[in-house]
Amino acid sequence: MKHVMLAGCLLVLSSSFAYGQNRSKWVYTGKKGQLVYKTTAAGDRIMDFSHAGYKGGGIALPDVPVKKRVKPSGGPDDTQLIQSAIDEVSALPLEQGFRGTVLLEAGTFTCAGSLNINATGVVLRGSGKNSTTIKMTGPKHAAILIGTAGKQPVEKNSVPVTEKYLPAGANTFTLTDASTFSTGDKIIVKKPITEAWIHQMEMDNLKRDGKPQTWIGKNSFLVMERKIRAISGNKVTIDIPLADGGNGMLISKAAPSTRITDVGVEQLHIQCPPLEIDYGHAPYSGIKINADDCWVKDVYCEETMNTTTLAGNRITMQQVVVTHTYTNLGASKPTDFSLEGSQNLIDRCAVTGGNTYFVWTAGQRPGPNVILNSTFRGHGSRIQPHMRWSTGLLVDNCTVADGGIDFMNRGVAGSGHGWTMGWGVAWNCIAKTYVIQNPPWAANWAIGCIGTRYQTARLFDSSPILPDGNFDSHDKPVMPQSLYLAQLSERLGKQAMQNIGYEENGGFTNKQVAPLPALKTDIDPFHGLNKALHRPVNTSGGTRGENTLDGDTTTYWTTDEGKTTGTLEIDMENPALINFISISEALGTRITGYKVEGQVNSDWKLLVAGTTIRKQEFMLFQKETVWKVRITITSAMDRPAISEVGLYYKNVR
Repeated sequence: MKHVMLAGCLLVLSSSFAYGQNRSKWVYTGKKGQLVYKTTAAGDRIMDFSHAGYKGGGIALPDVPVKKRVKPSGGPDDTQLIQSAIDEVSALPLEQGFRGTVLLEAGTFTCAGSLNINATGVVLRGSGKNSTTIKMTGPKHAAILIGTAGKQPVEKNSVPVTEKYLPAGANTFTLTDASTFSTGDKIIVKKPITEAWIHQMEMDNLKRDGKPQTWIGKNSFLVMERKIRAISGNKVTIDIPLADGGNGMLISKAAPSTRITDVGVEQLHIQCPPLEIDYGHAPYSGIKINADDCWVKDVYCEETMNTTTLAGNRITMQQVVVTHTYTNLGASKPTDFSLEGSQNLIDRCAVTGGNTYFVWTAGQRPGPNVILNSTFRGHGSRIQPHMRWSTGLLVDNCTVADGGIDFMNRGVAGSGHGWTMGWGVAWNCIAKTYVIQNPPWAANWAIGCIGTRYQTARLFDSSPILPDGNFDSHDKPVMPQSLYLAQLSERLGKQAMQNIGYEENGGFTNKQVAPLPALKTDIDPFHGLNKALHRPVNTSGGTRGENTLDGDTTTYWTTDEGKTTGTLEIDMENPALINFISISEALGTRITGYKVEGQVNSDWKLLVAGTTIRKQEFMLFQKETVWKVRITITSAMDRPAISEVGLYYKNVR
């Protein structure tokens, strides 16, 4: 398989990082100071992302008066103490949209259960930066739950648009009959998922282990919630441009929302014990929001996994920091910011942690969603939309010093994630790597970004190499410095920027971030570079498969007590050409049967098999480009124990 690396530059700022010298051909400031947009041949354009954030963007987060104070009890569990205060404030009448703030005084509150906010207009606030700690203990739970899960109802009566193709980024269209709609109506724009569209997207050929995988079920809809701003005859103008384009679009009135609104969480330290664990077994997550027009501000989450879930709309996460002491174990990765709604803004946030997704999008979630002026650090971690066609994501002035930003086709990853993102934009970012791919009949952009470009096939395939998306002014940042802030200022004025804490010239202090120290490498004098070192690994029949890939011969993986079989599945994370494997036993000769397979074009192919490994065994096989390698111990005299695995490619004549 061809895996192409295109020239990039190091993650340090130089004279090339001079705003004003370069401009994008896709969005730039015109002679009269207005933003000018280039369109595709079909009329698609980069959308206006400025509607992301609390109350639709540009609105200052409110300062809600305190109605109840709570002191730590010093006891083993303060959950009910805090919950009673939340319930008391939740029962108060609304005053200008709010009931009041529950103030947790300085100190440590031990909580063995979730704190639930299920009323509009309630704020939970600590007493200053990191001075109020919620210490999570007890069974598995999230620290704070806001609202209740569940899909919003959608009206079924639909009216077609007359345009044969409605472009992404458009905010006007014509209905066959607009007589049942009025200015101010909340509507649903529905894009039909048809067999023809799935075929156009080349997503009807997903197979894994020979079995078909479903990307998106046909005869369903992608939905975008909007509001009618104006009607002229049958021509309708909406408040927020479309985050996707398509044929056969339908419009219906939206059912009334059932979500609560205007809930805030502020100035808290959520603390968990550091655990060296895979996220599937991690006991504690942070904040889950199933509500609209909410905010989380100045919150420090320590050791939480799958930390925040934004399942509502118009949520601002501002200055939320997440840190992990240990790298997530296993090939499956958690996320610290899960975007599962629309118009959500992640602003001036930070994550430190290895083998994780800093931010992902859930399936079929339209934007605008924005990640602004945020810093993410950790080996093997990345910003990566996760599954099944989310649209309209802006990554604006973010730094991912040790990882990547990917708008890509994940193929059969998961259960057929396929094309993950369309109409996404990375703007003036710094990252170690980028995989930006253009889906059929759609586009993605990386504009003014610094870092190394990669081209690859869709995940787990060998070919074809997918073409680049729209890289514009690569390695040369552009003006305006921030697309989101420029769009916000143009739509609402400079005061809107100040409302959310930005001056006219931005205020991006996190751009120059030194990468973490490089991971240890291992070069065998004969076979060369060990490509397996530090890769994520899943196991069955035992735990701590990472011990076989850590470069330390004193650590090892072994199966559970009484088990003489098991597997190690190494995720190469990128296509890797190999033809040698080394395996070392840790506790003497125990293994009597094994096989090694590689994942080639989404199927497993036998590479080599044998009976005895002994202290160390090097095995040559026909060269293959693999995405994963699976070692299966089929028999052993006692619990097998493997200390090291190496994967190499050496030109052998």
